[in-house]
Amino acid sequence: MKSILKKIVPKSAKRFYRSKQTQLSIIKDFVYDYRKFNRESASFKLRSKEMMQAYIIKEYHAIEKGLALLEPRPGFGAARISALADVVEEYINCYGIDSVTSITAFTLREYLNYDAPYNQIPADLSRKLENLLARCDESAQGKTGGTKMIPKAEITETLNFDYSSFFKSRHSVRDFSEEPVDTQLILNAIDTARYTPSVCNRQAWKVYVIEHSNMELKKRLLNVQNGNRGFGEHISSLIVITGKLSSFFAYERNQVFIDGGMMAMSIVLALHAEGLGVCCLNTSYAVKQYEAFKASMQMDSDCVPIMFLAVGNLKDDFKVAISERKPLADIVEVR
Repeated sequence: MKSILKKIVPKSAKRFYRSKQTQLSIIKDFVYDYRKFNRESASFKLRSKEMMQAYIIKEYHAIEKGLALLEPRPGFGAARISALADVVEEYINCYGIDSVTSITAFTLREYLNYDAPYNQIPADLSRKLENLLARCDESAQGKTGGTKMIPKAEITETLNFDYSSFFKSRHSVRDFSEEPVDTQLILNAIDTARYTPSVCNRQAWKVYVIEHSNMELKKRLLNVQNGNRGFGEHISSLIVITGKLSSFFAYERNQVFIDGGMMAMSIVLALHAEGLGVCCLNTSYAVKQYEAFKASMQMDSDCVPIMFLAVGNLKDDFKVAISERKPLADIVEVR
């Protein structure tokens, strides 16, 4: 019956049907994404510790950025800083003193000290901040919040290597050796990648490392990703990079993918620096595939997949796709 219908239905009708199917799929995926962002993001209320941390980090980093300007305006951002103090007070009442409150305290102390010669901070805000700082721990040996001076030489002294060749020597590897990857090398790479920039320094990512020995979980995850056919069974370790929606607000609906993508690239380059082979595996899932991904591994509910990284040791010689790049003129326009 199907074969008969295929013959008698006009091609134009088939194209129309496929077009409507695609439109419905887009709408379905859009509604799913809307509901997840609506449910998991910090857009409406700071309902969890992670949401409160995201807000506090966003706001104290705004102060850091203000203090890092060439000529900061004394007493800047008073209303915003007062609101931050209220949230930090509530956070301490709920969760106590931790690294987030310590960083905030260092930042607020520098803000107060900078204003001292100008006396532009309203007196009530100054008292409010001093009362808050009395509750925070400012005794840490190393300053973790605020600003610092960096000599130019501190940067230039790290640049004595051929970074162009380093970048160009990276390839997507699908032909790994059988030697298992040492997990510590992966952790070293992720530790380095922690210094990836992110919006307001929120660092809203969660990375899951599936070791070589965890064959069952690795297989489940690879079964919901179509880009590993033909080499998936030779992948030593698998890295699942996710972004945390709970760190973002209503006006940042795409930021989780931007920050997550930057983190992913940093990990790729750090793994390359460790001498490991890596292949990026996309997780651009429609609803059905996303549900299968969620069912394959337990993870935080606010996580969204950014990508998988297939990791393996390099053979002495191996084949890669040439992947010729577009000419610079095709991707850059100088105005």
